[in-house]
Amino acid sequence: MYHQLSQALEATWRDRYGPDEDLPTEQEIVQKFNVSRITVRRALDEMMADGTIWRPKTRGRLRWAPVKLKHHVNRLRGFFSDDALASGHRPSARVIEVAQGIWTTANRYLHLPEEAPCYRISRLHESDGRPLSYQVSFIPCDVCPDLLLSDLSGSLLQMLESRYGHVVDHAEQRLLVREATAEEANLLQLPLRSNVFEVDRVSYAQGGRPVEYFTAALDVTRYEFVSSMDALRPEDLLAPRSPWGR
Repeated sequence: MYHQLSQALEATWRDRYGPDEDLPTEQEIVQKFNVSRITVRRALDEMMADGTIWRPKTRGRLRWAPVKLKHHVNRLRGFFSDDALASGHRPSARVIEVAQGIWTTANRYLHLPEEAPCYRISRLHESDGRPLSYQVSFIPCDVCPDLLLSDLSGSLLQMLESRYGHVVDHAEQRLLVREATAEEANLLQLPLRSNVFEVDRVSYAQGGRPVEYFTAALDVTRYEFVSSMDALRPEDLLAPRSPWGR
């Protein structure tokens, strides 16, 4: 019965409530459909479990769950902007900080000497005013000597190509799930101790030089990852190892 109720609720609500409107309360559902509160709770739990609805605030009113962004793992470009547009979102990037310095971890991934300077660009990716991901990018200073004069609110890969002539044709990427830091939880508007997707990527220009390393924390409720797979070819066994040793 609760499964039938969840289907009836979704069909009834779709045309009446928008993504930013509160959905009816348990008591309102009980009165309208003349069912028990236990049945209502199980129906709502089912809808929350399959990602149809969610509760933005603890003990708050239910709303439609945001549409997730489908990221194609095997596609080099469009990690934030293209996939967001394809999912019906209106993406934007807000630059939080740009700094110049030496970062040991970034230099290792970028195959740079320990003392080589890099730019560190931290940005918050948003859609319709809501945070999606927090990204920190590292770019060697000699790759973009006047980077501080560039527009950093768009695609950094497109900037590398159009402004500096570095065409990125390969990348190595790692995906994992971990607990958000306090800073990430604050920027992404998540409860403390929430999980996030962490995506790390090293992008290589034609000729094999690494030109960008970034690490990003993504709201797990807003993303899903899609990949395609082919049978292993003999030449793939000779492919270079990833920077993470796998």
